[in-house]
Amino acid sequence: MTEIIIIEDDDSDYKRLLECIENFGRESGEQLNVKRYVSALQFLDGYKSDADIIFMDIELPDINGVQASEKLRATDENVALVFVTNLAHLAIKGYSVSATDFIVKPVNYFKLKTLLKKLIKKSKILKDDSISITSAHSVERVPLSEIMYVEAVAHRITVHLPEREIVFSGTLSAIEKLLPPDRFVRCYQSYIVNLKFVTGYDLNDVKLSNGTMIPLSRSRKKEVTQKLSELFFKREK
Repeated sequence: MTEIIIIEDDDSDYKRLLECIENFGRESGEQLNVKRYVSALQFLDGYKSDADIIFMDIELPDINGVQASEKLRATDENVALVFVTNLAHLAIKGYSVSATDFIVKPVNYFKLKTLLKKLIKKSKILKDDSISITSAHSVERVPLSEIMYVEAVAHRITVHLPEREIVFSGTLSAIEKLLPPDRFVRCYQSYIVNLKFVTGYDLNDVKLSNGTMIPLSRSRKKEVTQKLSELFFKREK
């Protein structure tokens, strides 16, 4: 299912865009779920980083689409963002907020069809190579390649990224099911490491590229050392 959000205050413009999206869904067989907001502030207040594609009108009644997109990018860097405008020259403002593309009103179905094909394909790739983490206040999509290791203390889970941490309530077993076993391994009861960041290991610890030492349990040593040996062999080839 591809989640699409439209922020558009004009009913006729919204209906035209929605009609084109629904036509594409029928033609392509893609499952699309569309949600509308007429206010950028209303959208931002309820957004939980759970959209795949956002169509943002530039001229909105409260704050404009560029201002709304600046706030959006502070919480979601990955979502595909498409500006919708009556005036093509306004779309250049999208570069400042990493807009993916823009479309001009009235929406041309064939142009939108080409754009949707591209965006949905990218969205599927992103979903396959990331996981969604729900914390106290938001849902965040995190690329697997950025997860160094995951740590559990009681029901407090910390996902360690190169420059920050994400903390939420849960179990290590639940997040372990989301991580591909050929790229991640549980090396201790309360730790899962990303093999990509492992630079070495000994009888008691696994060493990561940032110098962090993760304990290695006796019961998991055979599985871990086998995976790491295979990893190092591949790196040397």
